[in-house]
Amino acid sequence: MTGFRVGEIFYGGYSQIAKVNGDFLVKKPKNLTSKQAMTLGTAGFTSLMAAFAIKAREELLLGEKVKNVLVTGATGGVGSVAVMILNKMGYEVTAVSGKDSKTEYLKSLGAKNVINRAEFDKDPKLIDKGLWDGVVDTVGGKILANAIVQTNPTGIIAVCGNASTNELNTNVIPFMLRGIKLWGMDSANCSIKRREFIWGEAANLIDFDLLEKSIQTISLEELIETYPKILKGEITGRVLIDLNK
Repeated sequence: MTGFRVGEIFYGGYSQIAKVNGDFLVKKPKNLTSKQAMTLGTAGFTSLMAAFAIKAREELLLGEKVKNVLVTGATGGVGSVAVMILNKMGYEVTAVSGKDSKTEYLKSLGAKNVINRAEFDKDPKLIDKGLWDGVVDTVGGKILANAIVQTNPTGIIAVCGNASTNELNTNVIPFMLRGIKLWGMDSANCSIKRREFIWGEAANLIDFDLLEKSIQTISLEELIETYPKILKGEITGRVLIDLNK
C-alpha cells in the first residue's frame, strides 16, 4: 500500500494495521520481504518509476541508448535510490548534491561523478551544451531549469520532486530543437498494472544490503523530531519507522 493519498486524506499512515480500499492494494512479490518493501516505500517506488522513464528513451521511443544520467537531490530518499537503480541499469550516473561531505557515500551507491548543486542553482541559458541522456529531478526550480537546457536530443527528464520549489522558469527552445520529454512521475495515482510491474522488478534492481547502510530506523515517537531534519535537508537516505521500537 503506497500512494492513493492514504495517510493524507484517508486514515492509515504510520499504522501496523489499516482498513483501506482493496483497489489500492498490490500483492507483495514473493522475493521481497515486508521490511524491504517499506524500506523502499513511496520514495523507492518513485525512484523505480523514474528509472524506467529514463529507460523508455531506448526501449519505447526507440531512441539512442542511454549513457549519461543526472540525478538531482541525490542524497535524498528518492535520489539516493535512483542513483543505485540507474547504475544497476548500466548507466553512468552524475549526482547533484549540496552536501560535499556525502561524495563518497554517493559514489558507493554507484555515482560516477558528483557535482555541487551550486553549479546548477543559477539562471539558465536559453539552451546549453547537451550533457545528459536522462535526468531524474527531485528538486525543481533553477536546478531543473538548467538540467532541461543541458539535456541531449530525445532525452527524458523524470520530474518527481519539489524539494527546492514548485516554481519552474524555462523556455520552449530545448523542447522544440531537441525533442526532449518532461515526464511527471505520479507515483500516488498510477495504475495498478504499472504498480505490479514496478514492484515486480524491485528485487532485480535494488541492492538491499547496500541500501541498509543508509537506513535510519526510528520509533514512532522519534518521528516528530525527525521531520524538521528532513525538511532542513539534514537527513541522508531513508528513514524507516519501527512501530515496535
